Amino acid sequence: MYFPIEKPDVWGIFKKRLNRFVGLAEIDGVETLVHIHDPGRLQELLFPGAMIWARRKQRGKTQYYLTAVELDDELVFIDSATHNKITSWLIEAGFLLRGYAIERYEPAFGKGRFDLLLRGPNGQRALVEVKGVTLEAGGKALFPDAPTSRGARHMEELAKAVTEGFEAHVIFLVFRKRAKVFSPNWEMDRKFAEALVRAYRSGVYIHAVKLEMFKWGLRYIEELPIDLLAL
Repeated sequence: MYFPIEKPDVWGIFKKRLNRFVGLAEIDGVETLVHIHDPGRLQELLFPGAMIWARRKQRGKTQYYLTAVELDDELVFIDSATHNKITSWLIEAGFLLRGYAIERYEPAFGKGRFDLLLRGPNGQRALVEVKGVTLEAGGKALFPDAPTSRGARHMEELAKAVTEGFEAHVIFLVFRKRAKVFSPNWEMDRKFAEALVRAYRSGVYIHAVKLEMFKWGLRYIEELPIDLLAL
């Protein structure tokens, strides 16, 4: 059982990142613009010379949509727009939060939204926030790879949801082959790490799910242990 990925149309060589969502790559011998649907820095993945896979776009300023990067002996999935669908598949397939059912996508809470609203086996309402992890160092999956005030705010809102009677979960989707444990990236964003720890202490559940990409799909591997301690 696996989560299917839309098959890319082309491969290319990455040149440089122009801004958060646009990169320059050489595809079929021509330099062209590629949409990058991931706000992280991705510096260990999107460097000059990296091999990428992309699919053609029908409209917009960019001609292609980045799907994955080949790094040494692994294929790393890059498409944060798909994270909610992947999480839904994990739940519906019974890999994660067995007995829960998806009730709503992008439920409103306070002044913002979470990614999912679930109904638990005992009828409880559970709010879920999903984050993708593409940074790995020394066997440790790390989030974030760039400062994220939005991410810290999400953790604070999850903690608030617990006080209002919801069950709350944050799910980190880990797309790195060598990851053995998950940890917040204290060195990169201490405010996010502290917010995650406070959320955990407030009753928010933390999950880190390791997925391995192949051509073309994602396999569930395992849930990783969580290390919240500062370095």
